Amino acid sequence: MLPRLKRFFRIAFISANLVAVILYLMACLVPFINSGKSWFIAMLGLAFPLLFLVVTCFFVYWTFRRSGWAWVCLIVLVLSWQQVSVMFSFHFPKKFTETKPAGTLRVLTWNLSNWGGSNRSDGKKADYQEEMTDVIKKSNADVVCLQEYVYLKNKKIQDTIPPALQESGYKYSYFVQTHYTYRIYKSTIITAVAIISKYPITDTAHFFYNYDDFAEPVIYADVKVNDETVRVFSAHLQSVMFEDSHYQALHDLKNPTKASLAGSKAIAYRLRNAYVKRSGQAELINQKVKASPHPVVVCGDFNDVPNSYSYFTAKGNLQDAFLKKGAGFGKTLRIISPTLRIDYILADKKFDVTQYHKIEVPYSDHYPILADLEFDNN
Repeated sequence: MLPRLKRFFRIAFISANLVAVILYLMACLVPFINSGKSWFIAMLGLAFPLLFLVVTCFFVYWTFRRSGWAWVCLIVLVLSWQQVSVMFSFHFPKKFTETKPAGTLRVLTWNLSNWGGSNRSDGKKADYQEEMTDVIKKSNADVVCLQEYVYLKNKKIQDTIPPALQESGYKYSYFVQTHYTYRIYKSTIITAVAIISKYPITDTAHFFYNYDDFAEPVIYADVKVNDETVRVFSAHLQSVMFEDSHYQALHDLKNPTKASLAGSKAIAYRLRNAYVKRSGQAELINQKVKASPHPVVVCGDFNDVPNSYSYFTAKGNLQDAFLKKGAGFGKTLRIISPTLRIDYILADKKFDVTQYHKIEVPYSDHYPILADLEFDNN
């Protein structure tokens, strides 16, 4: 009886190993498959860190057992190096130098989450605009890319820049309204994607992948930095548009019920819709970057993980500032998962990335990130 039981468990363990390897290999293919056409496979990209951990555990187990299955796991892990290398930055954490060196362009990007209005619950104010403005001011960034910037419909958008930022030298700006508006009491709230700068802006443009009710633009501003012109992109790729009920459904999946399973279908629909739109937006960014006559910096909330079609397509031949100077997983989304890095600063290879920093403040559901860039004169 005991030998049969051992044989059963061995077969079950090998079967589980095979399933994990197959799913892991499928997750490795995600960056090369248009997520707009194969959204289900694209969802495996979200599970890539977990699948990597599972396959690694199998490798360690089979190694101690001196089994040939260890080679299967090792080969798969080696083949996945490209995907692993964008998931994790293999550097030791370094103290951020707040004083900006001369000749350095400091760029910050932040999804403001409506100035943190959806996160504030203490009743003192409607949002965290004052606190968030202070974070931007203290960062000493030269160029700031903002997503989910909100303002009242009856105001000129340029007049909505907080005075504290204007007084700090942010004299130049470019805002593009999204197609998403909402109402609070009797006021209509407009959302926008923005670039504000201490350096002069000499040219601007914006592009929409589509024109539905929730369309988000890709925008750029040509920033005159001394004798150089840098084309800075600010992008907010399609969100899954989760509401409180969807987050609750995710939480309830730990103890599945009919109601939670129904909620999971709604989540799957929103994920599919977002993948379709993000793939098109990422391709649009790739096209505009290739057409730029100037060195580029692409910033924004991609709403997608590094092991994704959107990230690899938008990144193209650019360098990821986090991978150059960051450390660990680099989580930028403050909620849900410890590995979700969905905000990026992608720099032209004509720059040297000298610093990367994540500012851990609780005001938005995203952390602001910044990078110091130097022109490579070689």
